[in-house]
Amino acid sequence: MNILEKILALASVLLLILCMLAPLKHTELAQKHPWIRHVTGFHTAYGIVLLVTGLAHGILAGSGPAMMTGKLAWMLLLILTLLTLVRKKTGQARWRKIHIALAVATCVLTVVHIIQAVIC
Repeated sequence: MNILEKILALASVLLLILCMLAPLKHTELAQKHPWIRHVTGFHTAYGIVLLVTGLAHGILAGSGPAMMTGKLAWMLLLILTLLTLVRKKTGQARWRKIHIALAVATCVLTVVHIIQAVIC
């Protein structure tokens, strides 16, 4: 694994964590600490940059044992991002449930991908 691939992998994990912190934006904790609202305010940008860094990481990683789980996680992230385009048509409550379910699935697949990459 070269250094650029490691940097992209780390950046992707950090961006995924930042994306998953979005629900904190509307909590009491965020009201007490404005920096939390500021950090979580870039959810869309984090998601788009995550797509790019994840793709670049996958291209540089080449083929390996964790390639399949990485591709699945990236495709799920792509679907998650593309579904935001139909957000207004599905209704806020329904879209939110779909978005959360896909986000959780993406996180689970990412954890499996990381474990598989470390073990193999």
